[in-house]
Amino acid sequence: MTADETGNLLLGAKQDEGFSRLLGRIVHDFNNPLAAIIGFADLLKNPSLVPEKRERYVARIYEQAVKLSQLVENMAFFSAIPVPSLVPTSLSRTVSDVCTLRMGGFLGLGIELRPCIHAENVTVLADRSAIVRILHSLLNNAEQVYKENPSLANKVVEVRCDTGEQGGLIDVADGGTGVLAEHRERIFDPFFSTRRSGGLGLGLSVSRGLARQMHGNLVVLPDNDPGLGGAVFRLSLPSA
Repeated sequence: MTADETGNLLLGAKQDEGFSRLLGRIVHDFNNPLAAIIGFADLLKNPSLVPEKRERYVARIYEQAVKLSQLVENMAFFSAIPVPSLVPTSLSRTVSDVCTLRMGGFLGLGIELRPCIHAENVTVLADRSAIVRILHSLLNNAEQVYKENPSLANKVVEVRCDTGEQGGLIDVADGGTGVLAEHRERIFDPFFSTRRSGGLGLGLSVSRGLARQMHGNLVVLPDNDPGLGGAVFRLSLPSA
């Protein structure tokens, strides 16, 4: 099954092997946060617990609950992805809106989300909701980079909007360690994930499928970002 075939999750789910792998990954990803929530909730029953530990346990419960919420949201998203409806769409406005929506969450994690609009009047023939979904997926991945590598000093994510040879470009760059050469194409395969904390491994695959349905593409650039030092994912879309 290729990345192009995952524009709709049901395409893969109809194949027995893919469906079994999906169910196994879902069970695994549900069990871990649930076990943590139950464990920390049990610890909170201790009446002699000091306030510092109580606050820490409550924070961990909240963190795991958010993870479950995101998993449910992803499942709902992947279960019924509509075919993109292509209309003239402002790329810069879409980038600005998504960054405004996500900036508070990134700030709470100590990460600077930096929109860089290099071209204001970039209009592409695309589906705005599909672009938004792709951006959210890329930002989720960038956020995960810092969650799994808390010692990284340069906690910045840049979302750049610019013009390309055939239309508009959006680059999402982080200050992580980049993508290993052997993973550059595999990361777009269904069920492939490099996250230590797990994950369905469908975000990038579905995002590339959506991009190609809009006659564009989603790639990871061969070189790390010269400024931030981490990976750069590029969404290209045709001009309107």
